[in-house]
Amino acid sequence: MLRHVRRFGLLAVILGLALGYSATLLAQADPFLGTWELNVEKSEFNTQGAAVRARTLVITRKGTVFSHVQDTYRVGQDAVQKLTYDVAYDGKDSTPVIGGAFDVVTITRQGNVLTRKAKNRGTEVETATYTVSADGKTLTVVTKGNNYGVEYGSTQVFEKK
Repeated sequence: MLRHVRRFGLLAVILGLALGYSATLLAQADPFLGTWELNVEKSEFNTQGAAVRARTLVITRKGTVFSHVQDTYRVGQDAVQKLTYDVAYDGKDSTPVIGGAFDVVTITRQGNVLTRKAKNRGTEVETATYTVSADGKTLTVVTKGNNYGVEYGSTQVFEKK
């Protein structure tokens, strides 16, 4: 009887280590996960309002969804603008979006490219394409949108931290 308990205990430890190792490998294999800092000098913005002086994007996995948290600091402003949402990369609408000019996001993924569609009150207002470089060190986000009749766009270059 004691022998079976020991075997079961050993099996449980091995299974636990294997699952933990698999989760770690999965996280490392996803090039989008991590903390990304905007390189302002390499980025271009075609927007109205105060210029971006710093931006950080953190993407983490929460079970079957991905959490996107973006902190933006603008020239002449001390307060952070925070954009937060959790979304599955399945092309289905996800809510709530906190802090953006939109209330719903949809993301699809093909390899190292994410495409985010954003809606405000049911109308698509923005498309953003996220592309991770082959070496996994650079994330380029190309954004085009229309906010209440005002068109805007940007090419943002982030570096992995």
